[in-house]
Amino acid sequence: MNKFSESLKNRKNEGRLPIIVDFKCVSPGVGRLIDEHDAHYLAQMIEDAGAPAISVVTEPNDFGGSIRLLKDIRRLVDIPILRKDFIRDTKEIDRSIDAGADSVLLMCSVMSEEEMKICYEYAVEKGIEPFVETHNLEEIALAKNLGAKLVGINNRNILKLEKDGGTVDTTASLLDSGNGDNRKEDLFGKDVFLVSESGILSADDAKKAVSCGADAVLIGTAIWKASYPIEFYRELTNI
Repeated sequence: MNKFSESLKNRKNEGRLPIIVDFKCVSPGVGRLIDEHDAHYLAQMIEDAGAPAISVVTEPNDFGGSIRLLKDIRRLVDIPILRKDFIRDTKEIDRSIDAGADSVLLMCSVMSEEEMKICYEYAVEKGIEPFVETHNLEEIALAKNLGAKLVGINNRNILKLEKDGGTVDTTASLLDSGNGDNRKEDLFGKDVFLVSESGILSADDAKKAVSCGADAVLIGTAIWKASYPIEFYRELTNI
């Protein structure tokens, strides 16, 4: 069931930074990043470059994604895939499974605590790994109460559609106790694999996220805006 997080953990155990490469056709804050047709061969190239996992944004209206894109990429790559969308009910979890996703994003910001609990438990029951996304201390507490083991901190407020200018400082501020101690275990509990998501634009940003306690990073825009995306990805894995 935990194919997605296990792949990330294996990469970390190799002494390399686990990077989830985010396949997002459009960024509401930046504009078009990749064409859907190009995403197919780019996914193969990212897999060949050694990526442990990818995410595919399927939301169509603001992010230019589709469930078809996820299905097409699934047929082309063997590495684990996270479906990213505004999942709000169990039907969408079933749809994620049918499309071939190994993990499904559950955002605390778009569901009530009861809805999150229903979707989280349903995903576990159905054998697809829930990736619980947080953005503030209240949402982190909810993730901990759920017993989530794969958790993300979104550096941006997803409800503002990536237009809030969030940076990796969001991760840093949430994990920094103020006296030099890391609060990861206190906030999330033991054995949590933590991903810092979005707003990571450089190798220095990725280093900062890891130094603050993140186990992995999710990067999309910075990779696809780079002059040579695959080379930039390889650069990031070696920090």
